[in-house]
Amino acid sequence: MKGWGEIVQLSNRQMTIVTKLITVEQAVTTQMLADDVNVSVRTVKNDLRGIQDWFAHYGDYYRSKPRIGIWLEASPAARAMLKQRLMTNQVENLPCTPQERVAQIVLLLAINPGFMTTQQIENKIDISKNTVVADLDRVDQFLQQFQLILERKNYYGYRIAGTELNIRSALEAILNRILHTFEAPMLTSTDPLKDVQKIQFPAVPELQTVFNVVVNELEVQHAPAHADFDLEDILTMLVRMVICTIRLSMNHPINSYTPLDVAQTEQQKLPYVLFTKVVHHYDFPVLQDEYDYLLRGVNPRFDDQNIAALTNQIIKQVSQQLQYPFDTDGQLKVNLFSHLLTKLSNKYKFTNEYNPFVADLKKRNLPLFEAVQEVLRDSISSNPAVVSDSFVTFVTLHFMVSLESHQTTRYARVLYVCSTGLGVTGLIKREIERHVSNIEIAGFASITTVDQQVAALRPDLVISIFPITAGELPVVQVNPLPSHNDIERIRSAVAKVLKVTTSSLTPFRPNVGKESDAEEETRTLMLNGSVIYQALRRYFGQRIPVGYQEAFMIHVMMAVHRIYYHHSYDSTLKVTSSKTKDVQTIKRIFLENQLSINAPEIGALLQYTRVHELSQKGG
Repeated sequence: MKGWGEIVQLSNRQMTIVTKLITVEQAVTTQMLADDVNVSVRTVKNDLRGIQDWFAHYGDYYRSKPRIGIWLEASPAARAMLKQRLMTNQVENLPCTPQERVAQIVLLLAINPGFMTTQQIENKIDISKNTVVADLDRVDQFLQQFQLILERKNYYGYRIAGTELNIRSALEAILNRILHTFEAPMLTSTDPLKDVQKIQFPAVPELQTVFNVVVNELEVQHAPAHADFDLEDILTMLVRMVICTIRLSMNHPINSYTPLDVAQTEQQKLPYVLFTKVVHHYDFPVLQDEYDYLLRGVNPRFDDQNIAALTNQIIKQVSQQLQYPFDTDGQLKVNLFSHLLTKLSNKYKFTNEYNPFVADLKKRNLPLFEAVQEVLRDSISSNPAVVSDSFVTFVTLHFMVSLESHQTTRYARVLYVCSTGLGVTGLIKREIERHVSNIEIAGFASITTVDQQVAALRPDLVISIFPITAGELPVVQVNPLPSHNDIERIRSAVAKVLKVTTSSLTPFRPNVGKESDAEEETRTLMLNGSVIYQALRRYFGQRIPVGYQEAFMIHVMMAVHRIYYHHSYDSTLKVTSSKTKDVQTIKRIFLENQLSINAPEIGALLQYTRVHELSQKGG
């Protein structure tokens, strides 16, 4: 039975979730949906309440079951109907999430010839003044990615300041994001432009008018029938033509007023026809720079020779960042060169690529993604409209193929030996595992329990801060804070155990959840602090007055925290002279727990042994 009453208006994120449910046949979990839209499971559960109401308005399709997931019981015809209803969801739908509001505010500022006050923004988007003020801070952060400034002027309001190309880059990023919300259902549509026509910009009617004109012209030209251009190309033409028209209407051309001059053969192509039809519709001059913008946006163009050098440079820099020999893989060079050649030397550069692997690849190998992203933004462009997440993902996939074809997935079991055997080697363990992935923890041992633990756990390798032997097992002795040479010796030992070369080891570990990392760090700090405090208390005994023992414990715990996060007291501070034995003992206790303490921290701890002396001086 269909629901009654007002239809639930979905946010862009909810629309993405609905698209997923419509297009997949099997059940999906809230965790899978959270990964898709990059939010928490709790946020997805909140979104699903509105989504369930939205489905209920059209029929009894929504199903959910604990430990199985969420799915739709709907025929192909019903799914097609729901997809059409989804495309019309935006009618009079004002932005509701912070990201959506930021997008709308940027669009408002970009089409406004002067300043806009907070009151004007409130009225346009129908939100409170406090929300506008908070959103403007987010707008400022967004614009900084494009080297733009949110200019503030008392009694006037706000406006975007920066170069014309950077302003267009920001607009292109926002409009592409909006279109991506609908792109998955459009890719399977028999008439995608009709679906595009249903996209609404209720807060920016000027943009809506231009958008409709450009879409109508694409329909007149039967754009999807042009074999040279796919749907992604057409959507990018749409976005850039809308931006071009809006900015020209405000008298903001890119550079000069040079008239357009193209070859006769080019005049038969869809981009030229679309461009000339729209600018004539608005009676604008037909300018070369504006046409070039339609073809390539703000993307630089490389020739074949430069792309070959660029390919080598990208591979070399990623290899250096991750300390992995990608630069020895000849097939990677061939594949990446071919990809960059297609993307960077083409006369046309349409960046509105739909890439379903972005979230999954980030989850699988974030260090590799971030390294590739940094190198591409250094080598090609720092503009996120040029080096987008989609572009980075396609390049990263080439490195993933190289990595997975050469690395070993086997692991060496390691026994860690520390002073207590309580697992307070967390610091050394984390440092080693940050650089050597092909190891797993067999367990911990103190120097007196090594033999028993070796017999019980049967590790492949022992890592110890003490000079020990473990029968026939290889032992790698390391410094309390492992050096680069220590790491290299461990890598060599692991490779020898696994009977592979060091270059075949996985260069970085799969992503670990931030929450589990935080829990492990907290546990490590508590254990280290407790062990160090007990050792210092035994050494100092009655030298620390009873009334100051609790304060001393807190100070030790805070000192461990400061040292762990490299926030120790300034080493240039003057320290009162202390007994050599006290200083050496404190250093030894901290080093046994993989921490290096400096003189000011030692001096601060020793103040607790001089409480009576200091109080008498004060009296």
